[in-house]
Amino acid sequence: MTGRRPARKRAGSGKGLLLVVVLILAAGIIKYADAPLAVSAREKAATALAGLPGADRILAVFGGDDTVQDVSEVFGAQPDSQEKEPDYAVSSGGADDILGREKTLFPDTVDQTVYPMEFEHILPAEGTLTSDFGSRLSPTTGQPGFHYGLDIAADEGVRIGAFADGTVREIGESSYGNYLIVDHDDGFSTLYAHCSSISAKVGDSVSCGEEIARVGQTGNATGPHLHLELWKDGAALDPSDYLTEL
Repeated sequence: MTGRRPARKRAGSGKGLLLVVVLILAAGIIKYADAPLAVSAREKAATALAGLPGADRILAVFGGDDTVQDVSEVFGAQPDSQEKEPDYAVSSGGADDILGREKTLFPDTVDQTVYPMEFEHILPAEGTLTSDFGSRLSPTTGQPGFHYGLDIAADEGVRIGAFADGTVREIGESSYGNYLIVDHDDGFSTLYAHCSSISAKVGDSVSCGEEIARVGQTGNATGPHLHLELWKDGAALDPSDYLTEL
């Protein structure tokens, strides 16, 4: 019979607990007092904490560093924590209210597979590629996010043709401005956003290249362009993998 190996105590766990207690008790004195005793206490703390991960951040918080605004930055979950918040990536295009994307997790909603496309398909609008699929800073907010499509800059009113044969599933208006979604064969679908006008209707059968909308800058946009997304079975694909014209 084999005995159970006693659990090993993680190095530094006791020291970390003691550190938290000491910091809570000393926070007010160390941060706000200029008395020699407080200064001496801080110097001793710095010596005791030397070499510990995050020590400089801890001392900054309780030493009056105004660049640290949130104590949770120091006492938040550590990399080896058993519980970690998922790393959500917002859509930098702003279409979180489309396709049920209230909160989109990357890469779980992105499929990097390049599938064979057994039907004719085209570049929906002639223009200049100004933003790729992938991580980027939002042009409207400046915040990091994930861009789930391609931005193709073109003049206002340039025609938008259907990527491929399909059926118009949805037409709406949101932070993506005027948009429509077309379902294609084999689980593929396309989304066309920021349109100035939409000529197709929900339920219409459209042919590859048939005009369905016009380029615009409705919604959150910095200029006239087509925002094009390509999805398959509920996962986002990089449209540039399927468009040799770009």
